[in-house]
Amino acid sequence: MRKALLSTVALLALAAAAFALHSRTRNQRPLPIRPITDAMLLAADSGGDWLTYGRDFANQRFAPLTQINRETVHGLAPLWQKGPRRLIKTYMRAESTPLVADGMLIYTDPGMRLAQPGNHVIAIDLHTGRTIWSWYRPLGSTALCCGLVNRGVALYGDKVYVGTLDAHLIALDRRTGKVVWDRQVPEAADPAAGYSFTMAPLAAGGKILMGTSGGEFSIRGFLDAYDPETGRRLWRFYTIPSPEEGGWWGRLSMTTPEGDRLPRDTAAERGDSAAYADAWKRGGGPVWTTPAYDPALGLIIFGIGNPAPVDGRIAPGDNLYTTSLAAIDLASGRLRWYYQMVPHDEWDYDPASPPVLLDVPHDGAIVPAVAQAGKTGWVYILDRRNGKLLRRSEPFVPHENTFPAPSAEGVRTAPGTRGGSNWPSAAYSPKTGAMYVLGSHVPMLFQIDSAATARARVRRPGAPPHVFSRYTEIKGDGQFGTFTAVDPATGRIRWQHKVKRPLITGGALATAGGLVFFPEPGYLNAVDAETGKSVWRYELDKGAIGPPITFMVDGKQRVAVTSSVGVTVFGLRGE
Repeated sequence: MRKALLSTVALLALAAAAFALHSRTRNQRPLPIRPITDAMLLAADSGGDWLTYGRDFANQRFAPLTQINRETVHGLAPLWQKGPRRLIKTYMRAESTPLVADGMLIYTDPGMRLAQPGNHVIAIDLHTGRTIWSWYRPLGSTALCCGLVNRGVALYGDKVYVGTLDAHLIALDRRTGKVVWDRQVPEAADPAAGYSFTMAPLAAGGKILMGTSGGEFSIRGFLDAYDPETGRRLWRFYTIPSPEEGGWWGRLSMTTPEGDRLPRDTAAERGDSAAYADAWKRGGGPVWTTPAYDPALGLIIFGIGNPAPVDGRIAPGDNLYTTSLAAIDLASGRLRWYYQMVPHDEWDYDPASPPVLLDVPHDGAIVPAVAQAGKTGWVYILDRRNGKLLRRSEPFVPHENTFPAPSAEGVRTAPGTRGGSNWPSAAYSPKTGAMYVLGSHVPMLFQIDSAATARARVRRPGAPPHVFSRYTEIKGDGQFGTFTAVDPATGRIRWQHKVKRPLITGGALATAGGLVFFPEPGYLNAVDAETGKSVWRYELDKGAIGPPITFMVDGKQRVAVTSSVGVTVFGLRGE
């Protein structure tokens, strides 16, 4: 698991000062805004705005805009950049997807004020590049696994919705940035509990959806639905089922659903079952990224993350519903189906990249499907009506001892905990029929943690033996990134673009102009969507970290991306 990689920021106690709220509105004429309606979200506002995390409910990140295309992209250049604060170390990551509505760009930033990290939302007038308002609150004491991260906001009605690292869901007035309501989940009242919000909320069907992070701690993960006007919680889906709901044990499968052998000692797991009977109460299962929504089926489809360590180990059982794709009913929050990619996931292969809805041919018919680019290095394509696997793609990163048992000297493995497709969003182009996936090749050493194993035997003499394991990154061992066009209809790779460093941050953007944009460390790239040939590259200060977007303002197409220095907006020269 990635636990060894998290020690620098785990249980980070920050800013014990009171939760002071702060927003500032600039002295300029407010922009006229329209309430964001369900109809606008369903249509993805073809007028040129970017209204939700994946641009549409399908999370396709495809924009039907053509001004910036293969012929004109050479004239793309930055127009302005907003960076309102100082930097804090290296574990602050501005992974936000900006949203655009009515000439206003809104993004999040885990930025600094008064030398204190916090929760920051900024609204910018796209006509002038000036800040309209900014809302800021310092971060309360909390436990963080993975640094200072926020992936964006949701828009609905006249409000902006944002989750905070100390597990508050907050509604802001879109005109002024003033707080309308503020709800913290009760579980986060204990700062050491590990509950936090990093995903961008989703507004769908008159509800605001928010899932918890914190899978490295002893949480019981969930996805919540809230009333957009009052902040009242409408339902909760727990990603770890209780014994009354069928439990998390599963069938103690010795293989993945596709038949990959797993080195499990199920006899020992059964022997441990009584000692870990209550492990479901703290079994992990975070929701890292924004779900997709199928309004025709009434389904919310999302990835469920890793199981949490219990007493330093993965508890016995398949650990349902961790490392799964799941579909729940939007109206009730009840489970419709789940597909567990890796039962009893000891390798940290949980789905982090957002799922993408698309249609694919299968057995002579066109099937509504969902595709998820995995940390395992494969794209999984499922029938989104029932969760049945249609196909698994060819690997988009190298595989080596994919599901190893640890050894004293260590087993070299890939993709490993930092490989495959991490949280960066894939894109899908209905014009090319290809899904564009950011991947990483980061070989790692999977070995026995002898010290942890010895400590456990001292703590629990006479208990069934268990070997603790750990991942170690193999530095300088041929790491690279891949940007891959995968055909969901066949699972085949059409083309692959390699870069020198892993693509662990960022995301893809496809356009009707025949382009696909993606960041790599230090650069923002555009490639030909059909061939993968590089057609434009721009060196960006501090590098792009968030997924790029595109939109229209004043009749002109723009591209925007967030980085460690704020947000940069690009346009064509000479406009």
